[in-house]
Amino acid sequence: MTTSGFSQIRKFSLYLSIYSFLVFLNLLYGPLVRATDSGLACPDWPLCFGKVFPDFDFGIFMEVGHRYYSMILGFILLGGTVWVSVSNELRKPFLKYFLLAILLIASQANLGRLTVTLLLDPTSVNLHLLNAILFLLCIVTATMKAREMETGVINPSYFSLKTLFSGGQIVLFIGVLVILLQIVLGARVSSHYAGLACPEFPTCNGEWIPSVYEEKTAIQVQHRFGAYLVVFFVFVVNLYGTLNRFSQKIRKYVRISVVLVLLQFLLGILNVMYKLPKLVTAAHTGVAVLLLCAMYAVWILRARESAEGKVS
Repeated sequence: MTTSGFSQIRKFSLYLSIYSFLVFLNLLYGPLVRATDSGLACPDWPLCFGKVFPDFDFGIFMEVGHRYYSMILGFILLGGTVWVSVSNELRKPFLKYFLLAILLIASQANLGRLTVTLLLDPTSVNLHLLNAILFLLCIVTATMKAREMETGVINPSYFSLKTLFSGGQIVLFIGVLVILLQIVLGARVSSHYAGLACPEFPTCNGEWIPSVYEEKTAIQVQHRFGAYLVVFFVFVVNLYGTLNRFSQKIRKYVRISVVLVLLQFLLGILNVMYKLPKLVTAAHTGVAVLLLCAMYAVWILRARESAEGKVS
């Protein structure tokens, strides 16, 4: 690659890093809209009370701000797609990620519409969050690849399905899947307003498993047991990495995962003890997404090393 090509990769890597951060901020913004009961501050879509700039109160400010911020992210993505399309150095390694991202952000806009028009239907709310996370992972994957190319390692394939799902990768894939499913369970808690169905911790109304079935209580208990499973599995991955002598780079992300899962557990307890404070609720979502990204990085990087033949 020419000197100008390396310069372009460095700029593109910086663009992706900043964009990943901006997408992550939007994942914090959404739960704040929810936590402040601003989700239906605008009863119509895409306008708000039929206006581009409605008369603002706090709820409308939160809801419209979230829409505009998401729209800005869409324009930034389109700009990046044009950049990738016209660049010979970037087109082959990155165009597929941007085409997938465009499909996901279009789906995200439609799910946002359904969230409003269906009056915060739990299914649309949950899919809205899940789609946003998949969009972030798509951008994060491109960012990881760009950073590797920035160091001079040029391999457009990056990794393959064979290395992602080889025998040694299954434990890591399950780790990613368990965390993702736990985020979905957390979204169900939020969308069903079950955050305070159990007013104390670790038991629920004095019982580990309530003897009387109530939907909100069941959702909350499922989320708690999911949290125990996530903590257990993160430590399993930590032990697995030690026994299989993960590289220093991968072990760094495993250690980050351990710290994040402990922080996440603490935030969950604080949510219950202090009755869902808004900033703690948003932080709970944010740390969950960071935990998913860290475990995802472990899975991807291990597959990458396997593709290069570095894994014994």
